[in-house]
Amino acid sequence: MFKFLLILLIVGYVLYKIGSFFYRAGVMTQRMREEQNRFQSRKSAPKKGGKIKDGDYVDYEDVK
Repeated sequence: MFKFLLILLIVGYVLYKIGSFFYRAGVMTQRMREEQNRFQSRKSAPKKGGKIKDGDYVDYEDVK
């Protein structure tokens, strides 16, 4: 009975460590995708020196 509980405990611990590793990897890939989406949306903003019409989005850094 003791061997069974010990094996069950060890298997549970190993599965917990593997699961946490994959969870962290998933979180990191999600953060990378969000960062890429932010970068892509910045590229579509109007360029400096261009003519800005009413209602166009203007970055805070562009206003001087």
